Amino acid sequence: MATAEEAIAGVLEETIEALTSLDLERLILLEERTLQLVASGAEIHPTFSLLEKRAVLKYTLEETRTNLDALERLRSGKEQERWEL
Repeated sequence: MATAEEAIAGVLEETIEALTSLDLERLILLEERTLQLVASGAEIHPTFSLLEKRAVLKYTLEETRTNLDALERLRSGKEQERWEL
């Protein structure tokens, strides 16, 4: 059986992959796995590897947010152009 740290590392890695491929179904499943990990009450001892993966996930989330914001601005601009024509 995997330790809590190994399980979390796996979820972090899979979350990064799912975000980069925009796989919503996989993200939903990962959310469920994360909730199960939290509910288990397992004691977690952060390792350097976990902290590193968390930092990569944080960066990925920030970049995803930036990209989504840019797409929203682009979409809004195109809708405004339609009204101006």
